[in-house]
Amino acid sequence: MLKPQDIFVLLKVHCWRASDWTYATLAQSLSMSASEVHAALKRCNASGLYNGPNRKIRMQALLEFLVHGLRYAFYVQPGSLARGLPTAHSAEPLKSMLVVDPSDIYVWPYATGKIRGQAIAPLYRSVPEAASGDPELYTLLGLIDALRVGRVREQSLAAKELEQRLAAQ
Repeated sequence: MLKPQDIFVLLKVHCWRASDWTYATLAQSLSMSASEVHAALKRCNASGLYNGPNRKIRMQALLEFLVHGLRYAFYVQPGSLARGLPTAHSAEPLKSMLVVDPSDIYVWPYATGKIRGQAIAPLYRSVPEAASGDPELYTLLGLIDALRVGRVREQSLAAKELEQRLAAQ
């Protein structure tokens, strides 16, 4: 059975594109252990989202899962106000596509974050740290949160953006 961190790992693999990474380097970039990364990719392989022997993500399967299943498998409810990194429609690219009430901001709680908004639980505890050092990963994770917590229009825009960004390989 998939765990939320499995999607986090797959997105980082996508961002690196090259197949010359190791479990240790991938783990270090995500602030996870190498065994957690290995287990995540093993589950993704078993679920059909990843081809382990070829070290390739099955993009169509991943996109289908993200758009149609993610919000049900890894649902989230906005929480109390917190300081953190903006996510979902509060982060780019959706932020510039939508007119949103400034009081309707979603953030991942993060000690060094400068924005205050409703807390959204990230897919994994180290998401804010990893995303703050990797703009492409940050964008993908923000779009995924728009699918998890957004309204219909936000979800539609996020799905289109994800399709474009995941297809660009």
